[in-house]
Amino acid sequence: MNKRRTALVLTGLLLSGASQATDGSLTLTVENDVFTGSDNNYTNGVGIAWVSDAIAREDDGPLGRWTRFWSFLPFVADEDYTTYTSWALAQEINTPDDIGEPHPDVDDQPYSGVLVVDSTLYARRWDWSHAWQLRLGVVGPASQADDTQREFHRLIGADKPRGWDTQLPNEPIVNLNYTLAHLAAAGHTVADLEWRLVPLATAGVGNYFTGAGVGLYGEIGWDLVDALGVTALRSGLNAASTVGIAPRDRWSVSLFGGGGAYGVVHYLPLDGTLFRTSHAVDSEPVIAMGSFGFCLRRGKLTLGFARTFFTETFDTQREQTDFGTLSLSWVL
Repeated sequence: MNKRRTALVLTGLLLSGASQATDGSLTLTVENDVFTGSDNNYTNGVGIAWVSDAIAREDDGPLGRWTRFWSFLPFVADEDYTTYTSWALAQEINTPDDIGEPHPDVDDQPYSGVLVVDSTLYARRWDWSHAWQLRLGVVGPASQADDTQREFHRLIGADKPRGWDTQLPNEPIVNLNYTLAHLAAAGHTVADLEWRLVPLATAGVGNYFTGAGVGLYGEIGWDLVDALGVTALRSGLNAASTVGIAPRDRWSVSLFGGGGAYGVVHYLPLDGTLFRTSHAVDSEPVIAMGSFGFCLRRGKLTLGFARTFFTETFDTQREQTDFGTLSLSWVL
């Protein structure tokens, strides 16, 4: 089976699982620095994710058995929490500053493509959200990121990327991640505006990302939904979470913004592969980020947009990492 067919089969399995579910939601997310007028570092990400409805404890189907298999994880089997599961297929593309140069500078970010399948279990109650994620995938030519960027640039008439022959080599990806969110404060203001503050914490171990981070986001708007926010494809704050959210017969409109910082031990797109020699630059030990955007909900649809920016991620970085995230969700 060739690489392109493998990616198509994974997508088909994900969509098949969603179509067999009686409920839940499907989300398409696109991240790109074209939203910010740049074309370097983290330049594109696209993902499709299915999130289940609440999984009953007595559920004897595949989702129930899958949840019970992981019931040893803290909070997953707790009677005070409701459990959800999510599956996602995502691809990301990273490039140096000058994509027209066939031999990129050794002190600039290397070309890399990543293709992953994320399996996430959520344990939620009204004021806490715990997310346990297993990330499996591949970095390197097998991700098909080179073909994706070349074809996209051809369609939009952008410069042809010429340095993909120097990309990181093929290597399997295995990563475990945990994210915690807490509703710390909430209230109402004039004109029926609602607001809330949610601190976040995350940690990961594996050959994609090893490190930890903390952050805080705030949200204000009309008819806010019971969502505590999740991370987007690339650690941007995304208030358009669909975990546990039912269709709405009225508008929900909100603005959100926040920031955080990460302590980084290893980050694959910068530090390179672990088991094969590759181009690499040393990631900064501490990286800060900020994100702001809006979220609209009506009926079965949710539309969200965020702009995210990072401080310097490695010492010789030419331009700041800055990209936009557009997500569209619908209840099945």
